Amino acid sequence: MSEADLVLIHPPGVYDFRQEAILYGPLADLPPAPFACEAYPLGPTSLGEYLERMGYRVHILNLARRMLDDPQFDVEEAIASCNPLAFGVNFHWLTHAQGALAVAQMVKTCHPETPVILTGFAASYYHCELIDYPQVDYVLRGDTIEDPLLQLLECLALERVPDRVRGLTWRTQGGLVVTNPLGPPPSSLDDLASGGDGWVFPCRLNYPAAAGLMARGCSHNCLTCGNSSYACQRLYGRPTPIYRSPERLARDLDRIRRQRGAPVYVPGDITQAGMDYAYRFLQAMQGFPGLVYLDLFRPMPRKYLQDVAHALPRFALQISMDSHDPQVRQAAGKSYSNQAMEQTIADALALGCERLELHFTIGLPHQDYDSVMATVAYSRDLVNRFNGQGQLRAFIAPLAPFLSPASIAFEESERFGYRLRFRSLEEHRRALLAPTWKHVLNYETKWMTRDEMVHATYDAAVAMAHLRARQGLISPDDARELENGVERARRLMADIDRVLATSDSECLQNTLRQLKPDIDQVNHIGLRYSRLLAPVSRSAWPAEVLGVGCITNMSWVRRLFRGWRQRRRRRSQRIEGNDLRESVLS
Repeated sequence: MSEADLVLIHPPGVYDFRQEAILYGPLADLPPAPFACEAYPLGPTSLGEYLERMGYRVHILNLARRMLDDPQFDVEEAIASCNPLAFGVNFHWLTHAQGALAVAQMVKTCHPETPVILTGFAASYYHCELIDYPQVDYVLRGDTIEDPLLQLLECLALERVPDRVRGLTWRTQGGLVVTNPLGPPPSSLDDLASGGDGWVFPCRLNYPAAAGLMARGCSHNCLTCGNSSYACQRLYGRPTPIYRSPERLARDLDRIRRQRGAPVYVPGDITQAGMDYAYRFLQAMQGFPGLVYLDLFRPMPRKYLQDVAHALPRFALQISMDSHDPQVRQAAGKSYSNQAMEQTIADALALGCERLELHFTIGLPHQDYDSVMATVAYSRDLVNRFNGQGQLRAFIAPLAPFLSPASIAFEESERFGYRLRFRSLEEHRRALLAPTWKHVLNYETKWMTRDEMVHATYDAAVAMAHLRARQGLISPDDARELENGVERARRLMADIDRVLATSDSECLQNTLRQLKPDIDQVNHIGLRYSRLLAPVSRSAWPAEVLGVGCITNMSWVRRLFRGWRQRRRRRSQRIEGNDLRESVLS
């Protein structure tokens, strides 16, 4: 690996999942490889793009992907070969609690003098606990940390005390923990990320797509979402989203399409910023020739869908209904009728929607086993009614493995019928090493125990597999293989439960070692099945992104020089008056 100022590492969920015996099996329609969690969020790409504009050289090392693709990949050697100014470890999803801390420890072992910075949503939530781990030097809080990270790197380069870096949790030389205030958020995303080549990322497993970031934060309050308005208020003191201008968003998506030829995806409903914003975006995207994925958070009138179809000759939609039952859906924070959404589905398909994905959830308030299976039946009815040329596809997945911290369900669990098993970071870290995904779950509800959720999840997985076989999306043999895998997973889980109930930890580890070949085989069935659902064949997405800026043309060179000049000016402006701070704070 060439020299870098910052190496951003995306860790696996569990390190080392290649050696651990943890039964995941076919987890319904969850993205595959929950032990690896190899698809990273937008954050590292945006950070890398911004820092390279400012003149820093950034590498993104997707350890999870490398470990998944190559069982012999030497993680320690890969980390030891780097020699940056600092390492950043992405800790966005709580699912990475074990892997992020284990990788940070490995970095410290290989590079004891190099600072380790943790970033991401989960890192922001658990910053006070994280800073107590010796392998963590800094935690940057917030979802808009491009400029604070730049300031921190400048402090590290100049050996300056980072007391003015917004949203930074850190330790002085004397061991005192300091929590810098967040400061005011930016009013717009326009100056943070210009798009560029760096926005291509695997937003779906094995399906590279260009993601256009419309907003950070959300105007909605879905019960289990860790990025809701409620969550952003608690974490960042910001109840409203920050938006990117629709014209710049459209411009960046067009640039990426020209350079990469990938489909483009805009996370978050473009109407949440108001209909004026949505129509400005559609006008700027008029005639866009590539496939565009949009989210819908609620039913929309036919006129709006007509305008989408007119502006975007090729469009696809994603809708999260959560449940067929309006009572369950309303408890989850979504208040609309089945009839209204069904009309939206009918209109969208009639207007040429190339693909419409409906997503349902297991583990919601007022939802029991019968309700889950009724949702599966509802999905089957919708597919039979609207499927046509196979555009409509339904998915169902549990809230696994964790309720998201900062979500309403996590923070006010008893009020909404949740029973949380873990709250602290350390409890979640240890739970991720439990022998089955049932034991990893950090919750159950008044309406379903963990055993009942497992039962519902596996039965839903089998039913949905046979539905897809009838749609022609997978073969009957693939559906039967998944069903056999589910039965094997049930038997393995029962065997592990018996050992847990009657044996000590040493006996459990011996049993797991013996069962590991069977566990790996069942996990592989779930991995293979989920890959069958990918909309295109597996693509060669590099697990290691070297330089996420536009490094393939002269624009990168010009940008690098411009960033170097900007960085030099900033250094000269800030260096005066800082020499005494370290002695004062330590």
